[in-house]
Amino acid sequence: MSKTNEPAAQRAPGNREGFVPRAGIIAFTCGLLLLAALTLYSLWAFWPLGLEIVAGNPERRRVSYLGLTDFTVSTEGIYFVTVALAGALGGVVHTLRSFSMYVGTRQLRWSWVPFNLLLPVVGGLGGTLFYLVFRAGLFSSSTSTSDASPFGVAAIAALVGLFSEQAVEKLRQIARQVFTEVPKYQPDHYDAATRPEPPTDTSYDAASGAQH
Repeated sequence: MSKTNEPAAQRAPGNREGFVPRAGIIAFTCGLLLLAALTLYSLWAFWPLGLEIVAGNPERRRVSYLGLTDFTVSTEGIYFVTVALAGALGGVVHTLRSFSMYVGTRQLRWSWVPFNLLLPVVGGLGGTLFYLVFRAGLFSSSTSTSDASPFGVAAIAALVGLFSEQAVEKLRQIARQVFTEVPKYQPDHYDAATRPEPPTDTSYDAASGAQH
């Protein structure tokens, strides 16, 4: 009995052109685990509640990162770093889930590698963008960053990184409420009073625009 309905990948198991080989999968797995560990460590290192306040300047915090303890960051800057790292962490989770699924089904192609590697970047940028939008809508300009909860902003940023498509759709809904919707382009639309009338002379040459 002919098995013509089987997928091509099953009929020709040796034909794996375009798929990531085993060595590449191992390298990407180690790289993603290292990225996840570095993202977690960075988030812990810059967590606002665990930083020491600089004496004489309550708006600056002292940061200890990878053994470096001689630099300080403003409180506002700490929140920006926190939401960016939380968004990147959500993107890393998304990447790990997607990567493991494609590896498990043996369908990981090289064309999907850039997409997976860019998800943490998209998560960090999206988390920062959402922080700006929510900060402008939920907090007044006179509110200090010390009054904001880092758990709330970090949770939103992490969700943005994990569900980037839904987050973009939410931003699109906000944009529709703030901005005027772009009118649909209708090239065939004319006002009835100004619509040009077609020529009535049957000897009119439409191609040359002249009469015979």
